[in-house]
Amino acid sequence: MWDKKRQLIWIIGGFLMGTYVAYFNSITDDGEFSFSFFVFMETLILLIMLVLFYLYSKRR
Repeated sequence: MWDKKRQLIWIIGGFLMGTYVAYFNSITDDGEFSFSFFVFMETLILLIMLVLFYLYSKRR
């Protein structure tokens, strides 16, 4: 069973790593930042985290 501290660490760590990857993937070959792609990637990261959090919380 996950305690609250461990859950918070994984949520923050996953969000920060996901944001880091999404940011650098949002820079085009020309060096321009694509904000719409960044928002899309962040939305996917949050959806994946919510689904996994729901699945792991459901197993209690």
